[in-house]
This record gives sequence, C-alpha cells and structure tokens, in this order.
Amino acid sequence: MIIKRSILTAATLFASATLCLGGCSNPTAAPESKDTSTSGDFWPAAETNLKGVELTFWAAQTSNKIPLKVVDSFQKKTGAKISVQTIPDNYESNVQTKIATGDTPDIMFWQPVPSTLKGFVAQGLLQELKDMPWAKDYEKGIMEAGGKVDGKQYAALISSPDVEGVFYNKEVFKKAGIGELPKNWKEFVETATKIKAAAIPGVNSPLFEMAGDQWGTQWAVNVQLADAAKDGLWQRVNQNKDSFTGPDILGAIKEYKSMFDKGLYNSDAGSAKFEDQTSALWEGKTAMIIQANGGFAGVAALAKGNKAALDQKIGFFPIAKNSNMGTSIPQQTGGVVLFKSTDEKRAAAARQFLNYWMTKGYEEFVKDQNIVSVLKSAKTPETVPQALIDSAKALETAQGSMQSQAIVNPDLYLNLANMVNGSMTPETAAKATQDQFVELAKAQGAKGF
Repeated sequence: MIIKRSILTAATLFASATLCLGGCSNPTAAPESKDTSTSGDFWPAAETNLKGVELTFWAAQTSNKIPLKVVDSFQKKTGAKISVQTIPDNYESNVQTKIATGDTPDIMFWQPVPSTLKGFVAQGLLQELKDMPWAKDYEKGIMEAGGKVDGKQYAALISSPDVEGVFYNKEVFKKAGIGELPKNWKEFVETATKIKAAAIPGVNSPLFEMAGDQWGTQWAVNVQLADAAKDGLWQRVNQNKDSFTGPDILGAIKEYKSMFDKGLYNSDAGSAKFEDQTSALWEGKTAMIIQANGGFAGVAALAKGNKAALDQKIGFFPIAKNSNMGTSIPQQTGGVVLFKSTDEKRAAAARQFLNYWMTKGYEEFVKDQNIVSVLKSAKTPETVPQALIDSAKALETAQGSMQSQAIVNPDLYLNLANMVNGSMTPETAAKATQDQFVELAKAQGAKGF
C-alpha cells in the first residue's frame, strides 16, 4: 500500500480549521447521543447479535480493500451489514466536503495524528475510544504513536505506523565494504561518502531523491529532528516559542541541501519520481533511500512480494541527528475512527465491530494483509519481509514526525522540492514554511499566534 501524501494540503487544512471554528448552526455539529462511556457495555462483546443493524465505512482508494475480509467475517458472526464506501481522491478534502454537508459514516479510515483529528474532535463528531479492551495487548510504542488529541483516544491503530528511516541495498553495501550500519547522522553521511568514493560500476549515487513527485523530500529533514522532537521541539513550535527558521529545523534543511552540494544524491533528483527511486534501490543503482514504509511497498511490488529476495537484498535502519532513533508517521490506512450517532445502537455497533477487529478477528486480518502485528497476542506472519519487521521494531523508541506532533502541517515538502530544484534556498524554504504555519495556526485559533 503506497501512501504518496502524508500531509494535508494547505487548502484542506484551512477548511479543517474553519470547520473547527464553526458555530452551533454548523450542519456537522455533533449529534446528541447518550454517553455510555462509563457503563460496562461501552464495548459490546465482539460477537453479540446485530441482525438488522447497518453501518457505513468510509475508505480511500488506497485503503478500501483492507477491511473487506474482517467485515465479511464480522457480518457472518453477528448478522450486521457494513457497507464499505470508497471516497475518491483527494480523500482528505472530499471527506471534509461531505462531512460539511452533514453526511457522516459510522466508521472511517483517517490519519490518526492530532493535526488531522482536531477538526472533528472540536466539532464533537468522534466517539472517544475510552478503555479500549485491546489497549494493553498493543506492542510497545503503538499506543504512543498516534490516535490521541489532548490526551484522549479518538483513533485506533489497526496496523503498524510507518517509520521514516533508511531502506538500503545490502549488496551495494557489501560491494562498498560497509559492514556496520550508521548509528547517527554523521556516520550516515560518512557511509554515503564512502559509497560514492568506491565508484562501484552500476551504482549511480549513494542516495536517491524523487523531488519530481515532491512529497518525499520531507523525510530527510524529518528524520534529523527525532532527537529534538524528544526534547520538545514540536511543543515549542506549537507554542510559537520555536520555528522552522530556528536552529534545529533550518539546520536540518541546510544539512539536506549540503548533501546535494556534495554530490551524494542522483543528478536528476529534481525531476525523478517515486517509481524511479524504488526501482533504483531494487536494481542497485543507488545504495539508500530515505523513506517511509510506502517506499518499501514500492520496492516489494518490483520484487513481486518475494520475501526471500527482499530479505537478501533490502534492509532498513532508523537514523536521527545524534542517534539511530526512528521517526513515526501513522497513515490513514492504519487508523480507524468512529463517529457519534443519534442512534446509540449504531454507535455501539461500530464499537463492537472495532472490538471484533482488534480481538477475535485480528489474527485473521494480519494473515490476510500479510503485515506486522501490532498486538502481542497475534503473531506476525512468517511471510512478512524483515525490513518491515525492523521498521516496526523501531517504533519502540521512535519519536513523532512533524505530521504527528505539529498542530498544523504546512507544505514543507513543496518548499524543499523547490529548494532541490534551485528556486529556493534553505533560508527561504524555512521562512515560507514558517509563514504558512503561522497563518494556519491563526486560522485554527491556536494560542500564541
């Protein structure tokens, strides 16, 4: 499953911010519903009879196949009917438009990070997922990776969140005589420099960027900020006490630019696309790509899902400025939210479905999707490639990305793509991003702006 955009556009964010500020006449205002969150039946037993109950489930074109098997199983067990409805791309903006008219689903795939959840939470549209029965069964790092707004749980993670890091070609590393993986950014750059100096036939560059598609440029900056994020970087940015022009973020942007100046990236980085990047890694034309899990999905598609071939050739390691810490970024394909309803029976049925998915139905779901399990009680299938297992393992100490921790998400990736193509400097890219961040924060009514 390849997720090409992990952030919302500025226009969508403005729409979200505007919805957050809407008054009581807003057609999307929260429906009046009985709050049974403290009662013993808030999470109905997974297989309770639901004959006659019909639910709607909104999904994107990238996620509409994911729940089909668990939906079918749940329907057979309970008698409920769940209609999985595909919302066309651009998923985020089209969802916002439909909800603005008062049209809401019972269940929906949604990126489980504060900046994308807050608009719905502010309107009181989402069910708070209190005391999820499977919460203690989550693997280390999953509960911390997403789903919360102001400390309250509004989304459940049904699969392992993406981790931004480095996917590398093991064969190229071997040819370059590299036996140990980098443990910090300095060692990472030294590794890239060593690969370049080795001048291996067929290896065109140590690193490969795809600024022609723009969205991937953000990863190289994000991963450098994990240590700073652990020290409260994004909290300071959210309070207008730090900024994209500050030493941490601007420093990371400058470092990214310097790697182009040193010739560590492909010569066509400004026009290259995602498909060029993944094929370059798989074919050994480059040694490393800084990507999220979607990047590996592209490589796996080229390998036709052959686990043995992938394990032999492709590996993963997390990286940050001062450590090998990962950077997490949950995607909409792995986050599920439940909407409130004037019909408490439907709202409870939606909770029951989620409970079934994450308990009785989870092991079957993991096998069907061939993914890393996020629950201790469900084994990860032996057919899952090792690089994805290593990526998920990095979640144990990972820090949230800009998308996970910032109150709004400006178009950093666009400004970085412009920088790669020479129309912006690190300073102007940082300033443009900060100016947009302030504008979006003000529209949201954030304090301090």
